[in-house]
Amino acid sequence: MLPMDPLIRMAVERDIGGDEQIINTMNVTYRDITFKHLLLPIWISAFKFKDKVYRFLVNARTGEVQGERPWSWLKILLAALATAAVIGTVIIILLMYRNGG
Repeated sequence: MLPMDPLIRMAVERDIGGDEQIINTMNVTYRDITFKHLLLPIWISAFKFKDKVYRFLVNARTGEVQGERPWSWLKILLAALATAAVIGTVIIILLMYRNGG
């Protein structure tokens, strides 16, 4: 059974019409089977950082990026500390304001 067989069966049933169709046999001949190439605007690239290769793809139509990237744990830690400091400062200011300080 080829992938087109269910579609052909549905087309035959639709052509017959009515509420119920009984198809005992169906002979299908395929000729000039071809395929189409699909050209997508995708950029594929890679870069090396600290002896590791990072690959990524960019969909040139939507700008979506897929792939790996290096992580800087120092920058992540500093960002987390800065966020905690900002939240802590806001809480302290709100508590001081609430207590009339």
